[in-house]
Amino acid sequence: MQRDKASLLDAARSATLVMEFVSGMDKVTLAEDVKTQAALLYEIIIMGEAVKRLSTEFINEHPEISWGEIRGMRNRLTHEYDKVDINIVWDTIQNDIPQFLAAIEPLLPIEEESEEE
Repeated sequence: MQRDKASLLDAARSATLVMEFVSGMDKVTLAEDVKTQAALLYEIIIMGEAVKRLSTEFINEHPEISWGEIRGMRNRLTHEYDKVDINIVWDTIQNDIPQFLAAIEPLLPIEEESEEE
């Protein structure tokens, strides 16, 4: 259970970073910005790796989330790096990642505030 929490937080952090990296950017700008592309691809790979670490039980408890698609994107970016289509990456960022963040938000552990004395 603890590993699931940590992995889910890692996936959420990477997804949030992806959205921050493209904030104010359009597809043409991204296509010309190799540094941002590299950062995005790295964070999407981390998202997929974090999802791979989730327990089968956790994944089965939340079938509404496309866990397999997230892992699949990670596999494509990692193993088929020479075939990455920035248009597909852009589409993923604009459509799938916001949906993923919205879906996992209620599942994220609530940070407990330390009590002030």
